[in-house]
Amino acid sequence: MNIKAIQLLTLTLLASCSLPLNAAEKKLEIVASFLPIYAHTQTVAGDLAKVSMLLSKDSSPHDYALNPSDIKRLARADLFIINGLGLEEWSNEIVKKAGNKKLVVVDSSKGISLLDSPKVVSLPSAEKIDHTGHDHGEGKNPHIWLDPISAQQQVKNIAEALIKADPKNADGYKKNRDAYLVELKKLHEDFRSKLNQLPIKNLITFHDAFPYLAKRYGMNYIGFIEEFPEKDPKPSELAALVKAIKDNKVKVLFAETGYSPKLLQSIATQTGAAVADIDTLEVGAPTADAYIKLMRKNLASFEKAWK
Repeated sequence: MNIKAIQLLTLTLLASCSLPLNAAEKKLEIVASFLPIYAHTQTVAGDLAKVSMLLSKDSSPHDYALNPSDIKRLARADLFIINGLGLEEWSNEIVKKAGNKKLVVVDSSKGISLLDSPKVVSLPSAEKIDHTGHDHGEGKNPHIWLDPISAQQQVKNIAEALIKADPKNADGYKKNRDAYLVELKKLHEDFRSKLNQLPIKNLITFHDAFPYLAKRYGMNYIGFIEEFPEKDPKPSELAALVKAIKDNKVKVLFAETGYSPKLLQSIATQTGAAVADIDTLEVGAPTADAYIKLMRKNLASFEKAWK
């Protein structure tokens, strides 16, 4: 073999070593809308795909504003994974602006049993509180991720989308999915066993985010302060809620991470209740373990408040 032939062979071998840079070997690019969707997606994807969170760590789906950098990210993404049920009410607009014909939008709420947003809070000793509910125009409450059982279905939906988009890595996605589902099942069992031991579970929260969690674990969902962030209750609604708190001897009100507790603290002062913290997971830094970690923190907060 002459020198030119050896050089040609060497160049060919070097080129073959660079195949991962080719389009055929390019990692799937995924954008997840906000924290729990990111955590689920990143855990299933592992190092097989590139996952980013659309919202910043300080922004929630309720106050998100379109910006050019996010549009650019979706313009080159393969999948855009959302919670659905109208929570990301801005998603159609940003997808349209991205102009990415290959982009697949994945609604992770598929197959989940949905609840209507509470329109009234009624107890034997309390007046009715007239709320229209937090439904984003869809008619159903969108906060499905706060129920660990519903979260399992979201993970299955996300994994199915990744496998369909990237079948060559199907085994890896399935392995990651199954390991994560084990963690989520353990989370559910811990919520159920620990909360079942508590005789009184009166739940009053900052906004209408917890009907799924309340129903799953037998909480007495008395009410919420605001339908959604930045929409204050009417004076009559507030008066009825204060009465319900007093009548039912509610000892703890739950403020939510990322939102001002000022109004809730004022109600606590009027009623003699304490204020504890829970997290809707709507804001926060994107990490793969965020969902498990923050939900366990919520469980600890409930246990401490209701012991």
